[in-house]
Amino acid sequence: MRIIFLQDVERVGHEGDVVEVADGYARNYLIPRGLAVKASRGALRELEQRRGAIEHRDDEKRVNAANLARDLGDNTIIVKATVGEGERLHGQVTAQQIADAAFEQLGLEIDRRDIEIPEPIRHLGNYLISARLYKDVRAELPVSVVADGEAKPEEDAAEETEPGAETEAEAEVEITDEAGEAGDRAEDEAADEEAQ
Repeated sequence: MRIIFLQDVERVGHEGDVVEVADGYARNYLIPRGLAVKASRGALRELEQRRGAIEHRDDEKRVNAANLARDLGDNTIIVKATVGEGERLHGQVTAQQIADAAFEQLGLEIDRRDIEIPEPIRHLGNYLISARLYKDVRAELPVSVVADGEAKPEEDAAEETEPGAETEAEAEVEITDEAGEAGDRAEDEAADEEAQ
């Protein structure tokens, strides 16, 4: 059956598209839910009159998706995973985990089917994942896989620590060690004197 989409239907068509679909799919799903109408002469004429408004909405969606794609490059999505020996994960990071993390951390709803993972993620580290946001608009999502229980990816933690603070912390450890060794020697000498 030839139909005209009245709304965007994921993975099938977008508003204003005229396509052929299975009769049962059109009659039982698309038309009763108001997602599409049969492509009659009257419906096609009405579509031509609405074409400008449909194109305007399509342009707005495309611009919003492009802006979102640009913003996503600046944010890292953190995915926590269970780790075994040698920073190897138990299993792998899935598209659903990335989609869930994007929603929790950025408030962005991405369908897991629109996330492309070129090869399985089985180790801790940083990855660049591609996702389709709208029609031909794609985004590169920086994803950081961390061990479950870590609060931040390694890079962010290193950036937040000041070089001077690390030196002071190391100096405190050295002072403590020297004081500890001196205390141990004093205790050993006292024990030797008591034994005599």
